[in-house]
Amino acid sequence: MPRQRLTHRRAVHAFPEDFAESLERIRETSGLSWGELARRLGTSPLTLRRWRAGIRPNAQHLFALMAVARDLGVSHLLPTGEPAQPELPGLDRLD
Repeated sequence: MPRQRLTHRRAVHAFPEDFAESLERIRETSGLSWGELARRLGTSPLTLRRWRAGIRPNAQHLFALMAVARDLGVSHLLPTGEPAQPELPGLDRLD
């Protein structure tokens, strides 16, 4: 008898659509220049420009951003991405 193949679904997390605006608010509220913010994040101002244009930062940079925002007292300005709920057929009939 052949072995049953198990498949696992990866968790899908929605990336906040307002990330660029939140990054701008963090910079403005903290009073830092883009260059200084990039230095504190361990990246370049060009990378920050790409994030503002819609490129998503990697996990390492997101953790760095959370740490810098916490240190600057502006962590409340970070966007919160709620996990996307996968579409599962038939769940609406479980009443």
